[in-house]
Amino acid sequence: MNKLRAFVIGATATLVVASVWTAISYGVAPESTRGYLFAVGAAVVIPTVPVVTARGKRWVRQLAEYRRNGRGLSFERKSIFVSTESVDDSERVLADIQTAVDTADEYDDCRRDRFREGPGLTVNHTGFHNSFVRIGTEGRLVVTGASKKTHALADLVERAATVTMKRTRRHPFFRTTPVRGAPRSFMSVFLVVVFLVGIAGVGAAAYPAEVYSAPERAVLVGYDGRAAVVPGYDSTDATLDKAAFLVSALDEEAVELRWDRDSVNRLRTHTAQSVVLSETVTGLLDSARERELSASQRERAASVESDLHAAECQVAAAVTTRLEEGRVDGDPTPLERDRATLRDRAAAAGASCAG
Repeated sequence: MNKLRAFVIGATATLVVASVWTAISYGVAPESTRGYLFAVGAAVVIPTVPVVTARGKRWVRQLAEYRRNGRGLSFERKSIFVSTESVDDSERVLADIQTAVDTADEYDDCRRDRFREGPGLTVNHTGFHNSFVRIGTEGRLVVTGASKKTHALADLVERAATVTMKRTRRHPFFRTTPVRGAPRSFMSVFLVVVFLVGIAGVGAAAYPAEVYSAPERAVLVGYDGRAAVVPGYDSTDATLDKAAFLVSALDEEAVELRWDRDSVNRLRTHTAQSVVLSETVTGLLDSARERELSASQRERAASVESDLHAAECQVAAAVTTRLEEGRVDGDPTPLERDRATLRDRAAAAGASCAG
């Protein structure tokens, strides 16, 4: 099995299993539908693209052959004849055709031959041209050659095998072959991107809130998955780890507020997300404390809560800095309101924000 095929099978299976597990673990809500669509769509696209690409390559080759043969086939061009019927006993039919060719005066020699497509006949003419009789797809007889006598041979095959031979401009032996070379590399990169989009869709289905980025969703789902399969790591551990992780995301919001552009709408996005993250972490900690915690888990919860209120104060301080420096383009009221909310949440827990 080559690497591309292994990746296609593994990526598709991963997306299918992840989508099913997500649906069972988190449910299917209207806001998560888009994420499931991305995940399922990626699971369909990944195995489809190599097949469609290979068949497209075959179609292009057939089209090129079709155009090369031209509208009016001449005796000088390569001649292709295909029977409209399939034959049941190819060995018997080839033997009958060989006998008929041997008894005809137009041909120098007829011998059995082995082609890539299977057994057949090579018919020698006077000069440099040969004709060939082979069994094509679906058991149809195929006569090819570049001599005038190929036409006569097709007529002879028609009589000997009791079939109807029709001239065609489409090569009957083109097979679907894998894509190779540079196109294969580009396709591999594309499939990796599609896989990552599918994984992001799984994360969006599990955590559809816009406050989370794709990497953050992947981390949160990773904690839940670890709790589901790793012995000794339970849902409480996962809840505390998610709370700690979101506190670090809240810290990042303070950094973004100091670095981001001056548009009040962009800044408002960060402050609003900070309020949501603060509420989410509080909810996670409350959920963990409703369970029977070990001493280490209680200590971890207290540490996370302390870090939470410190992060709330950092975001509030970042807003104050922007306002005092006058680097806010627009009405600062929404920022001030979110700053007050974060300060109040910290104060409710006994923390005091400076500035």
